[in-house]
Parts: sequence; structure tokens; C-alpha cells
Amino acid sequence: MNTAQLFEKGHGNKAVGFFIVCIIVCFIAVYIAHRIQTDFGQVQVSNVYYKNYNGRQIRAKLLRPVVKQEDQLLPGVVFIHGYQNNRESGDAYSIELARRGFVVLAIDALGRGNSDPPGDLDDPDFDETFGSRTSLDYLRSLPFVNSDSVGIMGHSMGAEYAYNIALEDPGAHAVVVIGNAYDERATKTMPKNMLMIIGEYDEFRDRMTGTTDIIAQWMQSEASQKTFPVKDPKLGVTYGDFSLGTARRVFIPRISHVQESHSRACVAETVQWLKAALRPPESLWIDADKQLWPVKELMTLLAAVAGLFSTLPLALILLRMNFFASLRGPARTEYFCPGKSYFKFATINGILMWLYLPLIMTIFAIHKFVVPIDTLFPMLLVDGIVWWFLCINIIGFFIFRAWFKHQAEATGLTLYELGVSHNEDRFWLDGGKIGRTILVGLILFGFVYLLEYLSERFFIVDFRFIYPLFSDLTPYRFNMFMIYFPFLLFGFLILTTFIHGQLRPEGKNTWLKTYFSWTLSNVLALIVPIFLFLLIQYVPLLTTGFIPFEGPGGVFVVFIIELFFIMLSLTICMILSTWFYQITGTIYLSALMNAFVITWLFASSQVIAPIP
Repeated sequence: MNTAQLFEKGHGNKAVGFFIVCIIVCFIAVYIAHRIQTDFGQVQVSNVYYKNYNGRQIRAKLLRPVVKQEDQLLPGVVFIHGYQNNRESGDAYSIELARRGFVVLAIDALGRGNSDPPGDLDDPDFDETFGSRTSLDYLRSLPFVNSDSVGIMGHSMGAEYAYNIALEDPGAHAVVVIGNAYDERATKTMPKNMLMIIGEYDEFRDRMTGTTDIIAQWMQSEASQKTFPVKDPKLGVTYGDFSLGTARRVFIPRISHVQESHSRACVAETVQWLKAALRPPESLWIDADKQLWPVKELMTLLAAVAGLFSTLPLALILLRMNFFASLRGPARTEYFCPGKSYFKFATINGILMWLYLPLIMTIFAIHKFVVPIDTLFPMLLVDGIVWWFLCINIIGFFIFRAWFKHQAEATGLTLYELGVSHNEDRFWLDGGKIGRTILVGLILFGFVYLLEYLSERFFIVDFRFIYPLFSDLTPYRFNMFMIYFPFLLFGFLILTTFIHGQLRPEGKNTWLKTYFSWTLSNVLALIVPIFLFLLIQYVPLLTTGFIPFEGPGGVFVVFIIELFFIMLSLTICMILSTWFYQITGTIYLSALMNAFVITWLFASSQVIAPIP
């Protein structure tokens, strides 16, 4: 493997070419996502800001259909996302409703996205709807919205807020409860025109409905008996009268909680329901099965991938400059981890990763019974994940230290060969190289952040896929970045030492083959343990309906769903990290970029609110 040839004449042009391709792909994906979101010019999309009743600012995305008569009033719908999400999580519903003649207000609930933090639970002005009630009032106040034809909907916890508001507000003429359920407070007339959608395999099913077999039990529950106008209501059947506000329906597709917000069937049910309840103009109606939102979701993923991948050739371009030339260095190949040792070390790492739930429960026990941690660290879900990440890497450090001491005595292995030291004889870091590494990392991170910022600024499109991923940072969220960055950097310094040092496979005969081989090896080492853990949860759930890890109030489910997000994050990290290690020969640019990317991901997209 000879990476020196990457810095020879001729290869620079290839790097520039690949860099340009990444930028072009990124902006094409953003533009297509923008065109889908605006229905090719048929919908106006804008950011709106307004104050909640307690003075906290709410940001929302307003989707307004373009109509020939500017004074024509249209029905309106507020969409409220779930606990760990933001406004774009409802794009499937928002886009398809706006295409069909509804004005849609998709909000960043307080503590999510670019809205203000929700404040202290003990504050008398704390808003338990996280801005949802004010948002419905704001929608009704818009001059182009028919205030007598508005509805409210949400997914997961957002559905709970929507239901509670609609239960008390006769001005809400329709409510769609997705991934949640009505309760005994509902009557045959309130909330008005209620559609409930929940997956048969929804991981929060027991918490939301109190049933063990939702198909057999829900329609016979006390809540359903009080809500439906017949004694023996059936799933998938509409009862009541839309004109009187008494329409009711329950739809249970065979999907999980996350899928509910990205399901063609659920979207079709919703748009048809709201059409019957709120009566948009017939001239704007489109068949419910003709949906465009999946294209936008794929394009925002492609934009994120292309943006992040642009840092690979950009790093090469920077290192070709004389100022950064000292950072060039082929990864050492004298040491490699043989097959049996690789399996052994990867297994140990997997066991450590399986400490996920015990470690998270430990920190929340500390938070609840010893000292609250959310005053200093307000992102409680992130706190649990970062605590787990730090703990397993600290344990891993001591295991690595014992292994290295043995290897050094037996074979003469050095930290220089592992890419940890700048000196061949002892552990030593070159201050000049570290400074230049930090500068390169800042340039790379700053560039990809700029791409995302421009995407949001000019097209109102962020980098996401199913989950919120990368968004612009408000001043408050930039502060979150600064708080969590040191902890993640420390953890990634240890992780990259393990992945690129101790666990490094044998190099191939070309740098390209080596890159793909090492990347695959690194991804598998980190992803397989998580995947196996997810199988323990989802095989029983999808085959028998049993939820192995549920926890009090479904708290285990929250963190297990986060594992999908973690798998994606670690995969992105290893694709970037392996390249940076390969062209510098040390772990430091890899660790720095991993920490930048993951801290940005956490700080810009994760919830700032109490765990329900």
C-alpha cells in the first residue's frame, strides 16, 4: 500500500475532480428536495417565527399552496413531531397535505430544531404542549387560512399534544393521532373528527394503549366504547358524521413506531381523512396514493452523504499544500491484527457496547436520585449516549494499555507504528503537527457546515434521513456543541486508537483496496454488536408482538430506537475516519473529524427537554 502516490502530480487533478463532483451532487440533491417540497412551484415554503405565550420563540415551516385567487381561504393543519425529532420529521405529511390544498404549519416544538429551549419544569409558565397550542392559534390568525376549517395532528408525543388540544378546543375540526392513542376522556363528539393511526408493531404500543394485543383488544377497550357510536366498532371502518364532527376511525398498519412517520399508507389515510373533515378545494386534490415525499427524503440523505464525502478529496487537496505537507504520512503496516485476534478484540468491544442500557440507566439513576445533570448538560438523551460512549472507551483504554504493554515487550511494538505517537521511540506529540491538524479539521468541518447552512438558508432543506441529522446551529445550540465536544473528542481519541491501531487488519497491495478493506472491517467491528442487540429487540416484536426491552414508561424503547441513529452515525464516522488515518498515518485528524461531525449531529438535532 503506497499512499505517497496520492500526493504526486496527476493525482491532485483527480482529487479536485472528485471534490467538484461531490459539490455538484450535493447541490443537485438539495435543489431536487426543494422542488419536491414546493411541489415544483405549486407550494410556497417559508420559515416563520412567533412567540409562545410564555415569551419563548417558536420556529415553524409554513407550506402554503399557490392559488389563482389570492384572497381564497384554505383549510389549515398544524403538524407536531414526536419527542426526539424536529419539523422535517413530518415532511411526508406536510408535503402531501400542502400539495392537496392545505396550509400546513410544521413546527419545531420548544426544545427541538431552532425553537427556544422549553425552560424549567418548575416554572409556572412552563408549556406542557411545547408551543403546540400557540401554534394552532397562530395558524388560525393567518389571513389566508379559513379559521373555521383547521385541524391539528402529530406523531408520537406530538400526537399526545394534538389530542389534548383538540379535546378541549371545539375550533379544531379534525385531529389525527399517529403513534399514540385517545383515552377515556374522549367522547362521541370530542375531539372532532378523530383519526387514530398506530402500528401493530409500535414499540410504545403497550404504553399508549394499555393493551397486549392491540388488534384484538383496542376496539373493545373502554376508551373506544366511549368514543365510537356503535357497540362493536371495527378497525379500518369510519363511523360518525364529518359535518357534525363525530367521525371516528382507527387504522393499524403492520409497521413500527418510526415507520409511522414515513409510511405511504399512513399518509394516504391522513390526507383522505383531512379532505373529508376540512374540505380543501377539489381543484387542488390529487389521488392519495400519488406521493412525492420519498424522493425528498432520499435527496436530503444524498445531500448529506455528498457533503460529508467532499471532505475526503478536500483533505487530500489541503495536504498537498506545502504548509500542511508535514501531516502527510502513510499508515504503518508493520503491525496488523490477525484473524483470531481480530475476532477476539472485536468480541470484547461488542461486549462493552452491550453495556448500553445498564450504563444509561446508571446515569439516569444518578440524575434522579443523586444530582440533576440537566442544569449543566441539558440534552438528556445525548447525556445517556455520551456517558455510555465515554465509559466503554475508558474501559477499552485500560484493556488496550495492558495489551500494548504485552505486545511492546514481546514484539517491540511502538505507539508510532499504531499512529498514536509522532516519535518512533517514545510517546511524543509534535505541537506543530497537532496545530496544523486542528486547522485542517476546522477547514474540513467548516466547509461541510457551510454546505448545509447554504442549503437551509436558500432552499429550507437540511441534511436528514428519517431522523434529524445535520442542521444549522442557533447560538444556544452552538453552546451545546461547545459543551459536549470535549467529551466526544476524548472518546474518539481512544476509539480511533483501538480501531486504527489495535484492530487494524493487514493492508492490501494498493491504497484503494486497503481503504475499502479497512473501512469495511471498521464498520463491521462497530455495527455488528449493535445490529445483534437490535435483533434481540425486534425479532420477538415482529414475530410474536413481545417487546423484550421496554422499561418503565417505555424509556428503554427510546434508547433502543436511538441505536438505529447510532449505527448510521458510526458508519459515517468510519468512512471518513479510515481515509483521514490512511493519508496522515496518525489517529488525530480522524478523531478530530469524528468528534466534529458527531457533536454537530447531536447539538443541532437532539432534543432539549425532559424525558417524558
